[in-house]
Amino acid sequence: MYKNKIELSIIIPHYNDSVLLEKLLDSIPSEKDIEVIVVDDNSDKEELKKYKEFKDKDRFSNINFLMNKTNKKGAGVCRNIGLNNASGKWILFADSDDYFIEGFYDVVSKYFCSNIEVVLFPPTSIYIDTNKEANRHINFVEILNSYSNNNNLRDELYLRYKISNPISKLIKKRFIDDHNLKFDEVIASNDVMFSTKLGHYMNDFKIDNKTIYCITRNKGSLTVNNSEKIFDSRLNVYINYCNFLKEKLNENELSFFNLKGQGYLFTSIKHGYGFKKTWNVFCEFKKNSIKPFDYRVMNPMYLIKKLLKHYRLEKTLKKYR
Repeated sequence: MYKNKIELSIIIPHYNDSVLLEKLLDSIPSEKDIEVIVVDDNSDKEELKKYKEFKDKDRFSNINFLMNKTNKKGAGVCRNIGLNNASGKWILFADSDDYFIEGFYDVVSKYFCSNIEVVLFPPTSIYIDTNKEANRHINFVEILNSYSNNNNLRDELYLRYKISNPISKLIKKRFIDDHNLKFDEVIASNDVMFSTKLGHYMNDFKIDNKTIYCITRNKGSLTVNNSEKIFDSRLNVYINYCNFLKEKLNENELSFFNLKGQGYLFTSIKHGYGFKKTWNVFCEFKKNSIKPFDYRVMNPMYLIKKLLKHYRLEKTLKKYR
């Protein structure tokens, strides 16, 4: 099942990002024990032409370029195709507009002979047009640092269940297979349940404080997609996430998460989906025994703090829109 010569499979979903994809591929060394799998999600014709040209470049000879030939679209479908074709003992996931930090292979390769199931590395992030530090990595890093410094129940729960992105995690392929971990084949939030189940089942894990991965942010990635289909996909995944936590955690553990639906209700109102839609969202939360609102918003001080935090974030990001 596992080819001994391949230690690491790097899986990359791709859609209309050939320039940044090439930068990502250039950040991966051509080592004999590395297998790179790129799965294209039916890019536009011009982009697909560039994608196919990569196959003819000698420096990309260790890369397996695949196409999503299913009747579904999305990064989740492409990642599952990558997993089905991966022959490495270890897996790294990457997004096609990100890149690996120079020397990352030396960092991850020291774990190839270990019995660890998952190794988590703190990522960094930049605005691609200025190369200045962005904020997309902050939550990930804060969770890792809190667990490393405190290692209490709250921090372990956050480590397991609040890092929804699969990037910057070295994962043993056999662990993925044994627990039948798959990405949701949906148009948004495909990685939430994969990462949640990964966190739930991992026993032998380690945090390595070296940074191996950079997340990029640009004007396009900051564009808010107001599609109702995107909203519905995220809503359904969030409800599945809440139900999974309620099933797997006891009452004390669950209390750390304050699961609620008000963000989705406010989004429905903000984007003008209509009263009926918002009411249906409210009913979905009630049906699944998820609080529709965080009643702390009735506390003026709490509300002011939340609004100030939102204002600062909007002010920081405004120039990139």
